[in-house]
Amino acid sequence: MVEERRATPRVRAYHPVRLSLVNTQGLIETLTKDLAVGGLRSLSAAALPVASAVRIELILSTEREPVRVRGRVVWFRTIPESDQFDVGIAFDDLSDADKRRLSAYVERAATHAASVESSPAL
Repeated sequence: MVEERRATPRVRAYHPVRLSLVNTQGLIETLTKDLAVGGLRSLSAAALPVASAVRIELILSTEREPVRVRGRVVWFRTIPESDQFDVGIAFDDLSDADKRRLSAYVERAATHAASVESSPAL
């Protein structure tokens, strides 16, 4: 069994996210794969070096402003038989308001996932 090293719980979540390396003009528009108050995992068509600073614009809802935060790439791996990559990003300067917003989102998603898993099969 693999030991979980995350400081905060994560949930599977597919949301639009825009990533850009700090001090560059390139923009990666992609989807998250999972999300936590401390960071996210997403797809990337481009290689993002570990320890790179990134700007993040995470769209949780079309009715609200995106979560805008700086982060850093903490891990990166090639997806087998794909031209895509998985990238793990830790948030560096999440505002208190966005932290509360993400925490509420993760809690709702985890509760929903738990209720679906415990539902009897049809």
